[in-house]
This record gives sequence, structure tokens and C-alpha cells, in this order.
Amino acid sequence: MNDRQPLAKEALAKLLTRAAQQLDSGTVTALRRARDVALERQLQKKHVFALSTGHGMHWLMPHSIHQWVAIAILLVAVLFGGITYVHDAHEHDLAHLDAEILVDDLPLEVFVD
Repeated sequence: MNDRQPLAKEALAKLLTRAAQQLDSGTVTALRRARDVALERQLQKKHVFALSTGHGMHWLMPHSIHQWVAIAILLVAVLFGGITYVHDAHEHDLAHLDAEILVDDLPLEVFVD
């Protein structure tokens, strides 16, 4: 069955070539114009930036260098934000404790430890 398929394609190509040779010049010109218009309207495939391009578990892994860079930037931003938040919270706690010590609003149990 696979041997017959290439022959069918070749035979079809020969029939189309013979039929195209029998067309008058006006029809050939109209067909060429229609083909050119169709090619102009056809959308060109463009690469689009995306973090995932597959289905299932395959989408979890980035495929291009742009995706790796985007993930690295995202991870650095999240890490930097987390570290900054923890640092600021710790400084706020120390400043609050210093203020309470200066005002003497702390109970004596704090000083015993």
C-alpha cells in the first residue's frame, strides 16, 4: 500500500501539470494574481515568547534561552523580595524593642532572661 501512494502523487502531479498547460493566458494570470494575494494575506509564523510550549509535564521545563532568563529573573526577584521583607521585619522588631526599653514599658521578666 505504501508503494502505491508515491505513484498516486506522481500521477496526480503529472495530471495537474497537463491541465495547467491547457489553460488560457487570462485564466493563468487570474490564478497567479489570486495566489499572490493569498500569499500576501497568509500570516507568517513568528516566534512568540512563552514560558511553556508543550502539554502535560513537558511544559514545566523551559525550552529557549529567553525562557531560562525569564525564570532566573523571576526567581531572583522573589528571593530578593523575601530577603528584604524578612530584613525589614527584623529591623522593625528591634526598633520596637529598643523603643519599649527606653520608655520602660517592658515587664521585668524580659530583663531577667
